[in-house]
Amino acid sequence: MLRIIFGLLWCIVWAVTHCKADINLATMHSIRSNLDRRVSPCTNFWAFACGNWSANYVDNFQLAEKRYADAMIAVLTDNSNMDPPRLFKQLQDYFSSCVGHPQEKQIQLPQKLLSGDAFEWTRATARLRRYGLNGVFFDEMADVAYNDSLRYVVELKRPVARNNHLPLRTGLQLLEKALRDLREKHHNEESLLHLWTLSKLKQEIPQIEWQTYFEELLEMEPRDDKLLVQISDVEYFRKLGELLRESNKTILEFYLRERLASFVKEAKPRSTAHSCIHHMSALLPLGMNHLYDRYVYRTRSEDMRQLQQMFASLRGTFAKYLELNRLELSSEQLTYLHAKLANMQLKLGNLPDTASTDNDFYNNHYASASFTADDFVENFWQALRLRTHLQHLPLRQPGATVQLKYYYVNDDLVRARNAPYFEHERNMLTVPLVFMQWPFYDYRQHSVFRHSLMGFILGHELSHAFEQEGILFDAAGNELVLGLQIRQNVKFQAALKCVQHSPTASLKERLADFNGLQLAYDTFFGLGHDSNRFEYRPYEFEQEMSPPQLFHLNFAQFFCGRLPTAIGHDMDDVRVNEAEHNLHQFSIDFSCPRQHSDSIGCEMWRPASR
Repeated sequence: MLRIIFGLLWCIVWAVTHCKADINLATMHSIRSNLDRRVSPCTNFWAFACGNWSANYVDNFQLAEKRYADAMIAVLTDNSNMDPPRLFKQLQDYFSSCVGHPQEKQIQLPQKLLSGDAFEWTRATARLRRYGLNGVFFDEMADVAYNDSLRYVVELKRPVARNNHLPLRTGLQLLEKALRDLREKHHNEESLLHLWTLSKLKQEIPQIEWQTYFEELLEMEPRDDKLLVQISDVEYFRKLGELLRESNKTILEFYLRERLASFVKEAKPRSTAHSCIHHMSALLPLGMNHLYDRYVYRTRSEDMRQLQQMFASLRGTFAKYLELNRLELSSEQLTYLHAKLANMQLKLGNLPDTASTDNDFYNNHYASASFTADDFVENFWQALRLRTHLQHLPLRQPGATVQLKYYYVNDDLVRARNAPYFEHERNMLTVPLVFMQWPFYDYRQHSVFRHSLMGFILGHELSHAFEQEGILFDAAGNELVLGLQIRQNVKFQAALKCVQHSPTASLKERLADFNGLQLAYDTFFGLGHDSNRFEYRPYEFEQEMSPPQLFHLNFAQFFCGRLPTAIGHDMDDVRVNEAEHNLHQFSIDFSCPRQHSDSIGCEMWRPASR
């Protein structure tokens, strides 16, 4: 039955995207089909908006990802091009090998990764890092300096705790416990950030063979005075070095093997066409984004025009917040914030500035790879190795700086970024191309639908620049004392405390939800808007619900889903209910009792009286 329902709704999506169906009527059909009118919107708005979602059994992200994968499968199985670009042929071969790889066949771990010389944990850790395994004993990444967002450095820090626990043998369990205890011991410490040369690192933390580690990682002898290292959790690293020096080498080797096997299991796709597409999008993001942009995406110009227009409106409303100066900031602090807002960039797709690049750039980017159509295991290891090599390539060139026209995000994820995200060091908001599909976005939709969903998404990400972590970064992506001074502001701290009136998995995400929804609402309806005095005219495609009610419902239904365990966010129902209840106009828009309308009211940037 569920498959039948899914099929019917898929037909609606197909009609909207391929025919001249009225997309606003289709959106209203989706909204109405998910509603559960037995629930009061004032009591549990998520349940009201999404209560019938499980009966419809369509997950929005799954829908968008499936359409993306279908389109990319068609591209990569098209053999009509007799002289395809090198990049196209490389990805086509990788895809063929992935689909043809038997699901039951295990990916063998190359013996050369850990053997070949006397075992030494720093060398082995660096060798595995070259193939993507990170966070075993510490996190390492090629990053930019906290005080110069164009200068490349190595970033070293204590690893985050893992949610998944390996079924380890007894000796490995003891090591795992010791490492976990060490992480937890240093978890709550206020860790200073240091920017050292490699020479200084060796002096300060002699317990670890850093020369060996970086020689293996970079495949060259690093210069003590040229390689810059940005490190926190210094005492953790000292104790880690002592712990691992005293550990049995055989235990350490087996532990690394287990962690590598777990990583491979997570990164390996199922041998289905759709799984292979998503796998390639994570490991080879530049190539896959370029092919999708070139061969599939057809509405970039209009989409970008609308997004830029919406983004400009959101920034304009936030600028009014700053002018009204709820926090009573100094002129210097306001100048800092206005500059950050004015210089914020919006990027459509995780791609370099295509106006300043050409096909040779894309063809040459993966030039060192030699993917074949019949050996997925070799291709898999090559892709992992290539990604890490490209991440660390600037570190092999002393003095190299970020070339913004070639910049794209190339991180260690094994699941592609399909939701919008904000980068503090670039002061940049990126909307992935996968996201630019109905029901998330369609340029033909009425503005109430675009602003209530994409407006919230852009507002949420914009707000990350002004929460307790993002506030530290200036317009160029550098951390400045001015940001810390603003964070210490009494009213800023009061807003942080207010937002924590109920437990949350992430304070910064809740702030972005609260501020992003408020910003989107104020931008669409006006900062001086008062639902008590405004008489709404129904839209021609919807006569029953008022525009604000449609705004709230379309926002909420972005979160209709299966409610899996959230990572770094509250559960979806909590996010919707908390954000809506914080928006004082919500209670008026749905005629909620007065006691409900006075329940929260946390404000950070927006003057509460308006």
